[in-house]
Amino acid sequence: MGETTPTIVKEKQMIKTKVVIYILFLFTTLSCTPSWDLSELYVLKIENTSKVIYKYDAWGGRDSHIFGIVILDSTETFDINNVETLPFSLLETIPTKELVLGIESDNSDYTKTKNEIHKPIKVTIDNQGGLKIKTKIFQYKGYSNRSGGLGRYVFEKFKETHDSIFFYNLDDVESMKPEHLDTLKFKKTNITIKKTEQNNVLQVDIQDLKLSQNDEILSNITYFLKPKKTISINAFTNIGIFKELNRIK
Repeated sequence: MGETTPTIVKEKQMIKTKVVIYILFLFTTLSCTPSWDLSELYVLKIENTSKVIYKYDAWGGRDSHIFGIVILDSTETFDINNVETLPFSLLETIPTKELVLGIESDNSDYTKTKNEIHKPIKVTIDNQGGLKIKTKIFQYKGYSNRSGGLGRYVFEKFKETHDSIFFYNLDDVESMKPEHLDTLKFKKTNITIKKTEQNNVLQVDIQDLKLSQNDEILSNITYFLKPKKTISINAFTNIGIFKELNRIK
């Protein structure tokens, strides 16, 4: 008995140690799983289908950050923890039931890149929700060096066509040398409208990406436009425009 007791005690200590390690493992795993807080959510309808495209932005613990674009049926509820993000961040054309065409840049070999390339280095084709997803992937260096520029204006009125949107009587109220523009025209793709709690337009954000006919990046300028007077967000259509679903405080 005197020889077996230390062995039994040692085995019990080992079991306790394993239990403690397992509990610590579970605690660490659970604490490292982000709990996402949705900060922005926008929706764009795909014409002649029941599909919609959501654009989201969310923050988690330890300043973790995710964002992306997803396709769901309009009958489905958006769940930040259960979405399949599309492989691009910008649209090239208005999404249709035949094709959703996106643009993305690849920075995986940025440090090794010497020469700039301004045309797609790869094209991928996928299928999601019964829709064809085509993504043109650009070299990060060539993409970023053709991107830049910022325009901030207030506008008086706007007009839409099926594939374009026009803003009129614009004034730059933030630059050292204010500029007036009679008209700005944009292709309907990467247009996002933020709204107030009263469902009025707060700001129109536009990523004006321009490609040549042979897919060379020409420019990628960001615009922030605010209305001079109250405009309901419902004055804009749902085609080719991301509209904020709810104002998240």
